[in-house]
Amino acid sequence: MAKIINIPSAFVYESKVAGVSKDNADGTSRQTIIEKEVNEEDDLYLELDSENKFDPNAIKVLSKHKSQIGFLKSELAEQVKPALINGTEIHCIALWVNGKEVKGVGIRIELVS
Repeated sequence: MAKIINIPSAFVYESKVAGVSKDNADGTSRQTIIEKEVNEEDDLYLELDSENKFDPNAIKVLSKHKSQIGFLKSELAEQVKPALINGTEIHCIALWVNGKEVKGVGIRIELVS
């Protein structure tokens, strides 16, 4: 479950990136991308996935090299989508990267008003 912290002039969300064990549409392995391109405290990027047929609020999570590593969880994407559409300043970092068989990534998103 996402943790929401309300501080003056910002909303902070902490969550786990979803779908990290899947492959991308172009066949690239998200697990390989995480292993090669994601470290703790790295900047990550968010991008709307308007063509996603499963979730109209889908938001891709991208590595520092703009490769997809997964998605925001659906309930979090619903909260963050208006900020992406409205051009709100967003800071996004990898909180942690762990796992032996399947690499997971924790994410921290700050929406600055």
